[in-house]
Amino acid sequence: MKRISLMLIAVIACFISVQAQTSTPTQIKAGDTIKFNERTHNFGNIQEADGDVTCDFIFTNIGTEPISIVKATSTCGCTAPTYPKAPIAPGEQGTISVTYHAKGRPGQFTKNITVTVLAGESTFTQILQIRGVVIPEVKK
Repeated sequence: MKRISLMLIAVIACFISVQAQTSTPTQIKAGDTIKFNERTHNFGNIQEADGDVTCDFIFTNIGTEPISIVKATSTCGCTAPTYPKAPIAPGEQGTISVTYHAKGRPGQFTKNITVTVLAGESTFTQILQIRGVVIPEVKK
């Protein structure tokens, strides 16, 4: 019985030792990894007749390892973001282009784009925003 107790204690001690040595990945914060030149773009007044307008959100990887844009989604179908599919190395820049389809949408607008970023084993989101006013097309 004494032998079984000693073996059980030895197994538990080994288990605790292994658990203590297992490292958990460091949580990476968005501000430590990616920096955008701007988070909100104001188109100002847009003529509906001009159709689509596009702006570029330029970002820099300020972290120590490559980052990837996993996805970029908008709040409606009138806004179409495109983003780089390849990883962005530390110190490098990337561009997220956002197109707003103004035709048939007169009036003020504010649209959010949710960008999902992967850095190491951490995933986080960043919110970008576009806004402006679509001036209605004058009917002749």
